[in-house]
Amino acid sequence: MNDKKSRGSDPARAEIVSRYSPEPVFKNTAIKIEIDKNSNATPYGGLALFHALVEQLGLAEDINDQLTLLKIPLPYWESDHVLTHVYNLLCGGTCIEDIANLQNSEAVKRILGADAIPDPTTAGDFLRRFKDKDLEGFQGAIDAARVRVWKKMPRELKDRATIDLDSHVREMSGDCKEGADFSYNGQWSYHPLLATLKETGECLRVINRSGNKASQDGAEKMLRECLDLTEPYFKERIWRGDTAFYDHRLINLSEERGVQFVVCVDTMGNLVDQAQKLPEAAWKPMQWGSEKKPVPPEKQRRKRINYRNLKAKERGYKNLEPLEQAVAEFEYKPTQCPKSYRMIVRRVNIRETQGQKVLFTGYRYYFVLTNIRRGSAERIVRFGYKRCDIENDIEQMENGVVAMKMPTGELLANGAFLMMGELAWNLKAWSSILILPKETRVWEWKRFRYALMYAGAKVIRQARRIVAKISEGHRYADEIFRAMNRVAALRLT
Repeated sequence: MNDKKSRGSDPARAEIVSRYSPEPVFKNTAIKIEIDKNSNATPYGGLALFHALVEQLGLAEDINDQLTLLKIPLPYWESDHVLTHVYNLLCGGTCIEDIANLQNSEAVKRILGADAIPDPTTAGDFLRRFKDKDLEGFQGAIDAARVRVWKKMPRELKDRATIDLDSHVREMSGDCKEGADFSYNGQWSYHPLLATLKETGECLRVINRSGNKASQDGAEKMLRECLDLTEPYFKERIWRGDTAFYDHRLINLSEERGVQFVVCVDTMGNLVDQAQKLPEAAWKPMQWGSEKKPVPPEKQRRKRINYRNLKAKERGYKNLEPLEQAVAEFEYKPTQCPKSYRMIVRRVNIRETQGQKVLFTGYRYYFVLTNIRRGSAERIVRFGYKRCDIENDIEQMENGVVAMKMPTGELLANGAFLMMGELAWNLKAWSSILILPKETRVWEWKRFRYALMYAGAKVIRQARRIVAKISEGHRYADEIFRAMNRVAALRLT
């Protein structure tokens, strides 16, 4: 390419380029690749930090105490197999076969203090050994480590435990998946059920279920376990759920345990009738968006153009436009429940248009049931809708940590893999509580890995210890170094 073409046809630009930047920054350099047979480097330098945290938590001991899946632990123990899957997920592995990336790295084996790492085939066989009692034992080992973390976490995190319940239809492409079934939307799938803790970002429970299970199936048992677990460590407990979890068993459990709940309710005819009978004075305007202090006009951002509405009008499509919303409340006693609760209703004025024509304008109603007596109706509604954050957790559980890969053909084996994803998820959450800045709690998995796992390191074996030398050029090298010092200072076991 000649000089004129590389600078473009604009004479003014060509003059500036020739004066300040005569050639591109990226240059063609002579590069040669050679294989170092004695390399002690790894791209997973951050693994040293999380392996040290696992040791401080005593996870290996708890797992070996709770699981007896192997007749003779030779050479691998149950904890070796479990942590192989967990570390594979932490390092970004998307299938069992990716364990080979760790297995063939001498540096990784040095970090783990291991002579060998289980082969992917062996790791898959280990998953198939799990029975129901083994899944319960594995959950017990995770909870034992969780309790140690909770005893050390800051006081401000102990004020409230907000437990969010939700489920996810995980479509399967394989036809021979044991336990898979057709879900409510006709997909051949599994249907995992999850419980998360909002304040700490932890996954409290995740169980694998057949695809034809209803969302609330097993939710009572799961919620009871979560309440038992959180009771000694949090001053206030509250659970949230969507309309699928409007169930008298969950509501009665809340009464039995003295906990609060906020649950969405389907728009049923009898509820709409009661809402329509409320006097207009009972309705209070509700602002769009979140509860924030009003911004002065001079600091307000320019309102962006709604291109979707413009295109819908141009092409004559039907379109729904919310005009205003308000909230009100009334007492309501659910079926099979001993007492009545606050039923908060949100009324949205909707206008349906087609092109420039207005087809109709009317109200739509959305309901939330709660036993929280203090606080305005608007505040309760906003708090209830914040449970939608669990949808982001599910997306990250599926595509971030890749715990919903369902790599085997057995229901319980895939459930065990899900729980190993739960443990990997919680290692990230626990590190944010104990040794990392609190903003890392909301990092997505991609950012978390690039910042704290993918740190090039040389792993050197010395007389009494292993030293992982993180590259100084890594953006978060100093943070990893400080976090490792905090791990060394922890006294969890």
